[in-house]
Amino acid sequence: MHLIDYTINWIKGELFEAKLIVAFAVITILAAVLFWKVGTTPNAKALFIPLLVVGVIYSAIGGGMLYSNPKRMVELPQRYQENKERFAESEKKRVDDFQYGYKVSKVVATIFFILTLVIFWTTKNPVWMGIGIALTYFALAGLVIDYFSQERADSYYAEILKEIKR
Repeated sequence: MHLIDYTINWIKGELFEAKLIVAFAVITILAAVLFWKVGTTPNAKALFIPLLVVGVIYSAIGGGMLYSNPKRMVELPQRYQENKERFAESEKKRVDDFQYGYKVSKVVATIFFILTLVIFWTTKNPVWMGIGIALTYFALAGLVIDYFSQERADSYYAEILKEIKR
């Protein structure tokens, strides 16, 4: 396989990931609405806004990926055909530039988990507890998404390095 084939596979993986993120967002927003409409306890009602916020954030993330990646599907093969060496170097730089994001997401998730524990240990306020649940939900979803994204990024990066060495 040529590097462009790995690139196309990478983009297809990103598009699949984006669809999963959007599906997660829609399910989260629906859950928020159900907690608000059907919930009968203060804790259930308090989940509405925190889950709605999580759903909107993930909608924006997934929507952005669904918007940008099809453009790459057209643009990158053209760049590859123009200059394969420059393409490999630019892809290496692009992957290098976003690798830090995986570390950031783990740090953010850890902070969100700790905040949730602090909230649950220090208050019984339904609004704060709803926020804590949403923080954990957001962090856990981010970790799951990044777990598979990082694996694909590492594989793609290895192929880029092989191409550069040739």
